[in-house]
Parts: sequence; structure tokens; C-alpha cells
Amino acid sequence: MTPEHLKASSAVTISHLSGARLYLPLRLGSEEAKQMHEQFNEYMDQIELDLALDAAESLGSACNAPPEFWTELQLAAASMQLTDNEARYAALAAA
Repeated sequence: MTPEHLKASSAVTISHLSGARLYLPLRLGSEEAKQMHEQFNEYMDQIELDLALDAAESLGSACNAPPEFWTELQLAAASMQLTDNEARYAALAAA
């Protein structure tokens, strides 16, 4: 993968991960969810996209995220070529 392609792929992933957050409640109910959100933000700030995806998945599960959230994670996983994650999020989006 060329540096330009990697940069473009990262931008797509960041866009979908950021978009997923928009489908979660503004006020996270539990302390656990708040901590997950802080961890997600740290990973995003550090451009640790694999870890951000994992943190987003945990956060979505804790917040009973809507299908649109899982669709955004599915698209992020696709841009990262994480086929197992992509399939899991597609199933959650369809549920």
C-alpha cells in the first residue's frame, strides 16, 4: 500500500468512526460507558484506528447502539480490510 493510499484509507476510516459516534446518546449513562468514550477519543487522537474500532464496538454494545452506528463501524472495518469485524457489524446493523 502506497503512503498516499494508506493516508486516504485512514481518512475514510476516521470519517466512519467519527460518524458512528454521532449515533450514540450525547449523555452516556454509566461510568463504564463514559470511560469507554474517553478511551475511544484517546485512540482517535493518537490515530490508533484498530484500537479505536475496538473501543467503539465496546461503547456501542454498552449503549445499545442503533443500526446506523453499526453500519458506520462496518464501513470503517471495510476500509481497514478487517473482514471478520465487517461481517460482525453487518449482522448487528441488520438486527
